Amino acid sequence: MDSLDSFMPKPKTSRLRTQVTCPHCWHVFTPDQVLWISESPDLLGDSRLGETALQRFLPHRFDIHANAIDAEGFSCTKTACPHCHLVLPRALFEMPLFFLSIVGAPAAGKSYFLASMSWQLRKTLPKHFQYNISDTLPEMNLRLHEYESRQFFETGENRVVTIEKTEVDSDTNNTVVINGREIAYPQPFLFSLTPTRAHTHYRYREQLQQILCLYDNAGESYLPGEDKALLPLTQHLARSRAILFLYDPTQDPRFRKACRGHTNDPQMTDGTMRRSPVRQELILSEMTHRVRTHWGWSSDLQESSPPLIVVVAKADAWSHLLGHGKFVPPWRSVGIDDSYCALDMPAVLQMSARCRKLLADMVPEFVGTAELLTKNVLYIPVSATGIAPTVNPETGTLGFRPDDIRPFWVEVPLLCSLTLQTRGMIPQLRRSNRKR
Repeated sequence: MDSLDSFMPKPKTSRLRTQVTCPHCWHVFTPDQVLWISESPDLLGDSRLGETALQRFLPHRFDIHANAIDAEGFSCTKTACPHCHLVLPRALFEMPLFFLSIVGAPAAGKSYFLASMSWQLRKTLPKHFQYNISDTLPEMNLRLHEYESRQFFETGENRVVTIEKTEVDSDTNNTVVINGREIAYPQPFLFSLTPTRAHTHYRYREQLQQILCLYDNAGESYLPGEDKALLPLTQHLARSRAILFLYDPTQDPRFRKACRGHTNDPQMTDGTMRRSPVRQELILSEMTHRVRTHWGWSSDLQESSPPLIVVVAKADAWSHLLGHGKFVPPWRSVGIDDSYCALDMPAVLQMSARCRKLLADMVPEFVGTAELLTKNVLYIPVSATGIAPTVNPETGTLGFRPDDIRPFWVEVPLLCSLTLQTRGMIPQLRRSNRKR
């Protein structure tokens, strides 16, 4: 298991970061440039956000709690980006951001996956890895809260629930006016990750805490030609520490043919309920182009590029093609009980190799495209629901009964990202003694 003692500096007290990155517009600024948001209901009108928004201002007075005082004498608690004027949680000034992009074709199931992943992480991280996970600013995660509630809380009524797909022009984007032009930025989801007192390296907690920043873009945002100066919805890719590409086997006719007669999932049929499929390697190719454009990479394979984790979704419908049985959580206790675990990375790599072989046989063009971006590619099978969808009798769309949902392996892509891109947050096993 990894050890921090040999490379971590001495524990230190919390202090302001020298630079802050806005998770909305990705503007980088120093803490003294941050704007504050007026509390007085009479101070309305903002140059970026319109007449009904509370004023943003650069303060000159502060109260004894270091809160800015607005022109009407109200103590203010909320801060805003000096560029886009959107709300920023104050935790950003003390904790680094870990950007994570989730990419996929339209209707690939990104919103279901995101809801299941966040809900499972809320349980798995404190229970097995001694990490607290909380909403950095709850109002920024309201849409995700709704997703989680639909999938896991609307129980007992035998209802079929559906999460509507994210649309490019939906109210999930934030529109601001800069230099007389409207610019739409994606709404990020922010989570604070902090070690508990039971964490082995709690004394290094200032260095181990992170703010996890996730994005749920519409799949259409990744189609060629959709990356525009006034609609920069996917430019977070250039800042991501890891990229999760959600590959949907049900959208490929070769997978549907191979699964015929082995699953009752209506998405594996060629019926009229299906949308017109999108060639997913083209989405991945466009994503690769954008990453290289924003980073300024050459066409050569980049040794320092962030890992690409191909999340092979809806595994409940096709996992028989792996010849694999039950999906056992890939972490093992390294203490006296299961309260402190390490990620069983050899088990993950073994599963990744099996999944890669299947994809290379079934959709070789996709694997070839993925490995053009980086040599750091993992292939992780997941199921956000653990069951096939059913038809919602009220709407005629596909949905799920919350009582039946049993996600598996949805936490693994994020755990791998933290393991590969940080030291000490999520420990890993170098060798696996697990019997198979």
